[in-house]
Amino acid sequence: MPTRTTPGIDSSALRPRKRLTPDTRIPLILDAALAEFSTHGYSATRVDDIANRAGLSKGGFYAHFSGKDAVFEALLRRSLTLPTLDIEALLESATDIRTMLEQLVDQLHTHLDDTTRRATTRLLLTEGHRLPDIVSLWRQSTVDNLHVQLGALLRRCVERGLCRDSMVVHHPWLILSPVVHQLFQQLSSAAVMPLQRREARAAHVQMLCELLAPATR
Repeated sequence: MPTRTTPGIDSSALRPRKRLTPDTRIPLILDAALAEFSTHGYSATRVDDIANRAGLSKGGFYAHFSGKDAVFEALLRRSLTLPTLDIEALLESATDIRTMLEQLVDQLHTHLDDTTRRATTRLLLTEGHRLPDIVSLWRQSTVDNLHVQLGALLRRCVERGLCRDSMVVHHPWLILSPVVHQLFQQLSSAAVMPLQRREARAAHVQMLCELLAPATR
């Protein structure tokens, strides 16, 4: 059976097979899987295709992953991790709510600047319905966990008098809404200019300040 190639990709450019350590090999397999899934779709991609693009045999693939599902899960965990908030550091350096929010928003938006992360997000949106259990576990360990962290941070801010007890404190997922909007803009546009990114961050901070700043007497 002839080897399937990706349109626009010279098969001679595929990685030659050679012995590599798992720490080196696994990222190559994930990169190959992301390219195949993105080009051909999850269902149409075969383990042989991923292995061939990664420059190893089918047996070599199975030495690292049990199948396509395991690779899909590993892609989510590699590229769609969310920041672990250092709550104490954020509070320690915060002279007021704006200072804290600027640091927080920078951490959240920095995750949008990675092209592999954007490609994996697109894959999650188009193919995630095929693997609901894996997506659910990923969501619990990443998105839901970040919501818990944000809620804990805002409650500490209320206790310290840095912010008021607004609806955002009780629904911390609202903090992520502008980040999700910006991500969808990047997925649907050929390029997002640096000025647009800076404006989006500034608007995000200002919105949160207006929702959380202590009421003036």
